Amino acid sequence: MLGKQKIWDIQEYNREKAGFYAAELGISSLVTGILLERGFSDVDSMRDFLYGSKTPFHDPFLLKGMEAAVERIERALADDEQITVYGDYDVDGITASSLLFVYLERRGAKVNTYIPKRKSEGYGLNDEALKNIFENGTTLVITVDCGISGLHEVEQAPVGLDIILTDHHTVPNELPPAYAIINPKQEDCSYPFKDLSGVGVAFKLCQALEQKRTGTSDFW
Repeated sequence: MLGKQKIWDIQEYNREKAGFYAAELGISSLVTGILLERGFSDVDSMRDFLYGSKTPFHDPFLLKGMEAAVERIERALADDEQITVYGDYDVDGITASSLLFVYLERRGAKVNTYIPKRKSEGYGLNDEALKNIFENGTTLVITVDCGISGLHEVEQAPVGLDIILTDHHTVPNELPPAYAIINPKQEDCSYPFKDLSGVGVAFKLCQALEQKRTGTSDFW
């Protein structure tokens, strides 16, 4: 017996324009039709959206907490400390964990990742997980895509374990007492784009680390 079949209802769009842009970009007119409906009105804006550009990135140090985070991570790298990237089990959390892990590994860091078990540990920081991470030698935890609501967990973290929170979710009234917090939604954060994803925030952290090290944020 077949399961339910999805029905795709394609909104009408200017097929002549879509065909023109599709020919210019070498892609399907269905894609350019969708872009037209989303407000894109010229080839350059469509190309930038689809393929990206290295030029329009904002300075990562506009993010509140970035200076302190970079200073602590650079110290961990210099002192050969064990670093754990603490992620989340959704796509944003996994890609953010992978990105930061790969960057730090390329820098020669002693680094591992920790993704909490959805059923037994839930979302975000976990008391027992932080305790085990510390007992296994980690002295610096960097969260990605989580942690901003972990007031209790950061307060109860083992003495000697520093925690840097990188997150993009709504900021609570009371912030965890972390070593540093990077979240574009923080009050008084001057970073102009507030809707970064979790992996976007992790990307900005990598940019800042590379900018501090080499003077350029081009690390890929």
